[in-house]
Amino acid sequence: MDSEFIIAFKEVLREELIKKNSVDIDGLGHFEVMHREQYHKRYDTGKVVLMPPADLLQFKSNTKNLP
Repeated sequence: MDSEFIIAFKEVLREELIKKNSVDIDGLGHFEVMHREQYHKRYDTGKVVLMPPADLLQFKSNTKNLP
């Protein structure tokens, strides 16, 4: 593959994910931005920390049907 194509592909993928659009790539998978709400995390020591909300990138492969 041409490196210019890879760079352009990466830029388009990044722009779409920043807009929180999902991206489907035939033969590869599905990229999606998932939002995680804030939550309390309790450590073994008893300390409780409020974890901030976050947007996470999720990828689901659709290559399971390959030979």
